[in-house]
This record gives sequence, structure tokens and C-alpha cells, in this order.
Amino acid sequence: MTQFQHVSHNDWCQSDGSPSLLGITWLPNEDAWNFAVYSKHAEKIELLFYCDDSLSDSVYSYRFDLYHNKSGPVWHCRIALEKLQQATYYAYRIDGPAPTRDFNLHQFDAEKRLLDPYSKNVFFPPDIDGQAAMLPGSNEGRAALSMLQPAVCEFDWQDDCIVRHGADLIIYELHIRGFTARDSSCVAAEQRGTFLGVIDRIPYLLDLGITAVELMPVFQFDPQAGDYWGYMPLNFFAPHYRYAVDPRQCVQEIEFRQMVKALHQANIEVILDVVYNHTCEGDHNRPTYSFKGSPLKVSF
Repeated sequence: MTQFQHVSHNDWCQSDGSPSLLGITWLPNEDAWNFAVYSKHAEKIELLFYCDDSLSDSVYSYRFDLYHNKSGPVWHCRIALEKLQQATYYAYRIDGPAPTRDFNLHQFDAEKRLLDPYSKNVFFPPDIDGQAAMLPGSNEGRAALSMLQPAVCEFDWQDDCIVRHGADLIIYELHIRGFTARDSSCVAAEQRGTFLGVIDRIPYLLDLGITAVELMPVFQFDPQAGDYWGYMPLNFFAPHYRYAVDPRQCVQEIEFRQMVKALHQANIEVILDVVYNHTCEGDHNRPTYSFKGSPLKVSF
């Protein structure tokens, strides 16, 4: 009789990763990262890791095994920190069916570096090139990269709680940059047009008598697309890096949280204006940054 070795769920997760949660998860007890990405039709997936001094040549790569690193439509792996050679950024390479009749909307390109759709912070290298993202083939060194988030991204919300107003709801719609960009805002020059600049203007909002702010899109959009308003998003989970005083790793995420916390402390409700029906990748004439070349498809 054949003997089958029992493998516990924890052992399996430690060796091959977990399908939950999507994106990346830091596991301090294992000193490792868990990666998970949804891709129903992908046939091959590879993770590439980069350092600040090596943006055009990955320092480590990991190829997913179809029979070990896939649960249903979710591909996953777990990588020990020691293997990453101090990498701070990562990207996916995803290959799949050609755009035939059954897969006519697919734009898989095995050479294209792709942003993780669940990135919490996005890095734009100095040589970022939207044109390279529009053409077939590799855009290594010229593609937006996902950030590996260290422990400094942790934020203490303390006793913060969600603010909700009813009959007294008075909404002030504002654009993060436009609200404090000018000298007349009386905000310090280094904080104009940022999340922290909004905090400085809370007394002004209270003087107006408003009880809620509706923020025009705050998530990351393409800095090369000429999109001032943010209605052509690149990523739905990362705050726009130019709205941070110092857009280094994780800083924009922390400053956004500081703004929300300060507004709540002033009893101001925060409403986000979101755009889910399209992205800056647009149709087949637009660049491939993330969604079009990976599992999450958007309607043209």
C-alpha cells in the first residue's frame, strides 16, 4: 500500500505560500514575505526583485510552479527575506494565451514588467517610460515598480474612529493639490499640495461650518499622463506619491493616514471619490502597466 505523507496547512503555506491575502504580506515570525496575485488565465508567472542601484537588472527572481504555487485562480509564494539581497522593489512577469477568439481582450507579454495590482506604494524609477509600456517587449528599468513595505509603514491610529454625519452633513469637495497649492493657502511652502497641507487648513474648514470633506481621487495615477485630477488611476491601493511631502517608501501612506486621523479628530467625515470603471491603461492604444498584462481585466 502506498503511504501518503500528511502535510499540514501551515507547512504548505511556509513552503509554497498562501492565496490569502492578495498582494504582499510581511510575516515577522518567519522573516519572510507572502505574495499572492489573481490570474485566472495565466500560464507562467515570475517575480523579479530590484534594488535602488539595480533598477535595470533584477537581483533575485522566483518562478511560480503551476502545481505548487497555485490555488484556483490565485498564484502565491513565500520568500525568505534573506534571499532578496536587500531588494526594495518588485514586479511581475506574466505570460498567458494569445488574444484569440476566446481570449480577445488578453494582452499577455512575457517580457513586460508589471505592477502588482494590490501595491500599497508605487515607485517610479528615474527612467520611467510610458512609451516603453505601449510597445511589445521588455520595459525593465523603465517600469513602475511595487514597493516592499517595511515595518515603518505601521501606523498608530490610537483612539481614532470613523466619523459619520446625518442631518448636519455639509460636504466640501476638494482636490489635495489644488486646495493648498497657492501662497494664499497660508500653508508652509514644503507642505503645499500635500496631505499634510490639508491638516494645516482644518481650522479654515471648521470656520466654513462644513462637517465632511469629499476628496477627489487620492490614489496613484500616471505622473506622465498629464492627469491633474486623478480620474485615470494606475493603482487603487496606493496614495498618489506627489501628495506626500517626502515621497519616499511608505511616506505617502503614512501622511495620508495622518490627514484622515486629524480630520476625524476635528469631527470631519472623510469621503473618497473613487474611479473603478477604468484606469490610465485605457484601450489597446494605451500603455500596459498592470491590469492589462496581468489577471485583472478592465472593460475597454
